[in-house]
Amino acid sequence: MIDGDWANFIPVQLPVDWEYKGEPGIHPEIEGITGRNVVLLIHKKFTRFEKVLSKILRAPKVVRRTMHYTQSMLWELMDGNRSFKEICDIMKSIYHEDIAPVEERLKEYLEIFVRLNVATVFKHREEE
Repeated sequence: MIDGDWANFIPVQLPVDWEYKGEPGIHPEIEGITGRNVVLLIHKKFTRFEKVLSKILRAPKVVRRTMHYTQSMLWELMDGNRSFKEICDIMKSIYHEDIAPVEERLKEYLEIFVRLNVATVFKHREEE
């Protein structure tokens, strides 16, 4: 889906609603990184017919998508300041074999985030 040399790509969260859930888990000694599970709050966009059905069925207007702890850590690390390689190195140092092979797994996570329209990936300025 995303082509090129991933090492220098910069993954970035898009402005979406999200919150923390649960207690802090293992995490690096980096300011702002908690190791807590992240929950994405995805607001539904209904058609006119779906709005009527949602009122009748009392459907929620917001989908709460709880992430796996490794996805949550990736989400916290995607602040626009770290390259894909730096994030991989941090994740490898925290989770060791639990996330192996780290590059492939994080690529899959990022592609899911991009498909959900909650994140994007920029090329490093020197590559452009």
